[in-house]
Amino acid sequence: MNKFASKSTPREKNNDPILRGDKISGDRYYSHDFMEKEWEYVWTQVWQIAGWASDIPEPNDFFVYKIRHEEIIVIRQEDMSVKAFYNVCPHRGNILVHVENGSLNSFKCTYHGWEFNGSGELKFAQDPDDFDGGNPCDRVKLKEVHCRTDLGFVWINLKEKPQPFEDALSPILEHLKPYQGEKFIRVLNLTAEVNCNWKVIHDNFNESYHLPTLHPELEVHIENSYKYSQFDMYENGHNRMLMPGHLPAKDGQNPDLVNFPLDEALKAWDLNPNDFQGNAQNTREAIQSQKKKLAKDRGFWHYEYLTDEQLTDYYHYTCFPNFTLTMTPDGFQLLRPQPHPTDPEKCHFEHWFMVPKMDRLSASSTFTGSDSTEQTADSGMAETPVGPRPLAPAEHEWVTYPEGSMGFVADQDISMAVGQQRGLKSRGFDDAILSRQESRVRRYHEVINDYIEGRR
Repeated sequence: MNKFASKSTPREKNNDPILRGDKISGDRYYSHDFMEKEWEYVWTQVWQIAGWASDIPEPNDFFVYKIRHEEIIVIRQEDMSVKAFYNVCPHRGNILVHVENGSLNSFKCTYHGWEFNGSGELKFAQDPDDFDGGNPCDRVKLKEVHCRTDLGFVWINLKEKPQPFEDALSPILEHLKPYQGEKFIRVLNLTAEVNCNWKVIHDNFNESYHLPTLHPELEVHIENSYKYSQFDMYENGHNRMLMPGHLPAKDGQNPDLVNFPLDEALKAWDLNPNDFQGNAQNTREAIQSQKKKLAKDRGFWHYEYLTDEQLTDYYHYTCFPNFTLTMTPDGFQLLRPQPHPTDPEKCHFEHWFMVPKMDRLSASSTFTGSDSTEQTADSGMAETPVGPRPLAPAEHEWVTYPEGSMGFVADQDISMAVGQQRGLKSRGFDDAILSRQESRVRRYHEVINDYIEGRR
């Protein structure tokens, strides 16, 4: 058992840092110069998610992580640890691996045949006696990258001497251990190229001010008002929102009525939706009570360390530099806009969903019906933000947006992001005018400035 697993996720309000009020100007979203500053002072300095650890379950399994022009090979070792190396042959700079993932005992350069084992050691070089200094196999290795595994993810850092992993991910590691994500499987793995800067999308996830306008359908089972949510900002750039779920929004159109998908969540836990018509504000606590009563017999092992609130609510973490984790009782979502390799006005937007390993996870998920249809999962399936998906590891899918979908709610966010990218270049925009509930947006940009200007 990991050292945090038996500790509850704290709900106490964090003392917010003082904001300087740094200007959020439009050029941050389209300037090539600013894009290169971010690369030099942010992306090459911070811990970032390279992939999902269970994608490489056996020794010699690997995947390639790409961040702008860099490519990193992540490899499962014989002792089941994980190592990461730059995906480049040190001989003449050729890319070593040209596929997204696989399993290989060695990695052979297609240019001159140099061959490396999974530990990064050069094991074969053509004409080894023709090199000054002797056989290069005795002294050449792939350049290693700092690598850690935690929460089910593989993390890497390109800096020679990075910030300690536990310090950089505080308090995220402690907060998320009770969900036991390392025992989950990824059932959704989507990527789309979107015509906006990566920060436009991450800004969006740093505030809930847009929910009533852009996502009005959520009010039937999520409390979407800032008045009843909690917002936290942490010293190292991570942010959190606690949002009550499994009840209608108090300030919504029908705060006392039970509608889909809340009715399905009630029925999933042997509660009659009709008993709550007219007093739907009681559904949240009723579901919490039923889950505590029935979960063990139903095999819902993943509830073991969750608090009452975590059995119904959204714990939404927008983490530095660019990933968002929405934790729900029966699965968690990663939304991540990656910077485009060359164009500051594009990004690669990733959408993952992870669920516990179970035979059946139907109708209990917070994401029931989030694909906008009244459809629930059958046996061997799980509800996800794009609708029912098999309870099995998902293959990576490239989605062509807008012809393809990244999920009903995510599509709504993307539609605004594309328009916002155009508006940010207008002379009519000077600086963001933010409400207090949007303070996390300002804080996020101030942390970026801290890195660029040498304060971190």
